[in-house]
Amino acid sequence: MRFLQFLIFFFGTFFLYSQTISGKIQTESGAAISNVNVYLDGTKVSSVSNGDGSFQLDVQGQKSGNIIFQKDNYETSIFPLEKAIGKSVKVIINPVSEIEEVVIIPYTEQAYKDFINYFLDQFIGFDRDDVRIKNQRTLKFSYDKKNQFLKVKAPQTLVIENKKLGYTIQYNLINFQADFKAKSTSYLGTSFFKETSFRKEITLNRMNAYKGSVMHFLRSLYQNELEKEGFIVNHAKRIPNPEYPSEAELQKLNDHFAIKKTQNSTLPWTDELEAIAQKKSRNSEFLMAILKTKMKESEFTKRQDERLFLDFEDLLQVNFQKYYYEIKKGEFVRSSGVVTQSSFVHPEAMQFEIFPEGNISEPDLLILEGDFSRQNISKMLPLDYQLGN
Repeated sequence: MRFLQFLIFFFGTFFLYSQTISGKIQTESGAAISNVNVYLDGTKVSSVSNGDGSFQLDVQGQKSGNIIFQKDNYETSIFPLEKAIGKSVKVIINPVSEIEEVVIIPYTEQAYKDFINYFLDQFIGFDRDDVRIKNQRTLKFSYDKKNQFLKVKAPQTLVIENKKLGYTIQYNLINFQADFKAKSTSYLGTSFFKETSFRKEITLNRMNAYKGSVMHFLRSLYQNELEKEGFIVNHAKRIPNPEYPSEAELQKLNDHFAIKKTQNSTLPWTDELEAIAQKKSRNSEFLMAILKTKMKESEFTKRQDERLFLDFEDLLQVNFQKYYYEIKKGEFVRSSGVVTQSSFVHPEAMQFEIFPEGNISEPDLLILEGDFSRQNISKMLPLDYQLGN
């Protein structure tokens, strides 16, 4: 399936202050496409195209983000909101081409069985009672045993029911991959939310999910209110660990196992090899050094024409003292107990734009570690969420 491919033609008149995007969706040959999901990514703002392919989307005051045009078995298209707001547009998407290709690592039922729990832990989280994928069996898994690499694709839009936060999420999974050698997992997708509950306990759960989240951090950063909101940002850098084995030592280990595997040899395990193996198991390859504490926003961001960009080469350590909310006598109150959260933010692009809603450009190139990395789908809130909603 091809993603991020979008053909769009503007016509009509631009209406200043308009909050509506309208137009028509069709194939390249001109055939109208009905029942296309049109939504503002990560929000509750959505619409569906009519029988003649026409659609209208009220973006409700949003000024940034991506518009998604999505229908199963069609190419998914993504386009920046600011380039379409107030315009009437003609959108062209095409059915997915069944292109015959050489399959090196097939998607198999056995791979699904072997890795479904790992996927759910990383993607959904551990709260399986309250958060579930209703069409989970549509997922397809491919595992490269030699390179220890897992890929997951979703031919259909995933329907995720989150009873704890009171949402049903339609999630278009663009990419999920896990590199077990590098010990890294990443995924990318688009989503829109439907509210399913307004109970007070749901409001409480949303408040606790928001506080200390990536969304909370980015919004505070955009508003220049990190300190006020309780975030402390430090300059961090990874440095080589002198206790970790050298490349020459690691090569000795690799050579030993390679010879044993290929020649079925009884090659002896020496004291030297044992010492190297112990050094590797007891030490991490890198150490984390804190170079500066309590950085100011201006030291790792820059503002230009009322826009904010994250502009930093090393890592940011983000610490947050989290107080959970609870309900007492029908009111939301902050508990006395506190939990310290620590996260690391590592940009892999030159710079990222930070938007007021709490999202960023190029989200797949921002590496999150620590508590931020554990904020999976079970804790995801729509971009139009406000504390107390």
